[in-house]
Amino acid sequence: MIRDRGSMKWTAMMLPEHLGLIRGWKQEQFYDKKRELTEWELEEIEQTIQRAFKMQKWITLTLWNNNHLQDETGLVTGTDTVKKELLLETDVAIKRIAFNTIQDAKMVDVDD
Repeated sequence: MIRDRGSMKWTAMMLPEHLGLIRGWKQEQFYDKKRELTEWELEEIEQTIQRAFKMQKWITLTLWNNNHLQDETGLVTGTDTVKKELLLETDVAIKRIAFNTIQDAKMVDVDD
């Protein structure tokens, strides 16, 4: 029977730079892909944000940040059109969210 050490025998021949690149490549496998939103989706997100602002309802925004999707929930307090940012008041602080990071918007029902 052949006693093979598997990939252990090949790592000694690799340079540290190669090992770093391989680790980075493996980490990229867990990244979320940023979707390019269609015009319809952008319009629907905009209408949801405007409705939440006018009615002072809580909203959940799905954001693409650091190659991962995350949810932020809060009240929309305003927009900064010059910097292209949305002001979202959460329980902890007021956050500035760039328009191009928003992937989805949903109004939160308090009854749920």
